[in-house]
Amino acid sequence: MEAIQHVEPALVGARVIHVFIGAFFYIFAIAKLIGPENKQNWFRRRAKYTFFNKRGILGEYINFGYPVCWQGIVVFFAVYGVIFSFGYWYVFCFGY
Repeated sequence: MEAIQHVEPALVGARVIHVFIGAFFYIFAIAKLIGPENKQNWFRRRAKYTFFNKRGILGEYINFGYPVCWQGIVVFFAVYGVIFSFGYWYVFCFGY
């Protein structure tokens, strides 16, 4: 990780933005794969919405909620584990 000190901040920022965009598409694909029925059974969403935490159409589609069964926990770790692992590798290990 010492080599990242010599990299321009704009390049690091661009890679972080790439990870965010890739994470959005990855979460969207996972939501599409497991389907709305399984999302409803495996996750629970917030019961009370206010003006400040409302989401748009895409935000509601990729909103899973919190896991309530073992399938939800597996999906949770699969989503966040892949995003974190890929992001760490892409920003810190993959050559500039």
